[in-house]
Amino acid sequence: MPVGLRTNDGLNVYIADDGSYHFAYFERGKLGFDNVGNLDDLLYWYCEGIVSSQASKYVGDRRQRFLYEYEVLSHFNPEWAKRRVRELAAMFRHGQPEDVALLPDIGEPL
Repeated sequence: MPVGLRTNDGLNVYIADDGSYHFAYFERGKLGFDNVGNLDDLLYWYCEGIVSSQASKYVGDRRQRFLYEYEVLSHFNPEWAKRRVRELAAMFRHGQPEDVALLPDIGEPL
């Protein structure tokens, strides 16, 4: 990747030669993550990151935070909102299974 593509916030969004979309993060010159997917994935990752950051700053209760994320993402794309809840549920099942109860109801088993 050419050095000049990084943004001021450490995020890097680019299309690789194979046509895959990358959403990457660098800190102190080291790769923190590199999510690879299609354009919809890229847009989801970017929006989800902003919405989650805002929720953590302005919403105190975790249940309300997850609901806020769900509601805001639903305005952009209802599938993104459900995807975020599914991802959180999967993460919670691997260490904090009781926290699945804090997630909003998306009309399907988590």
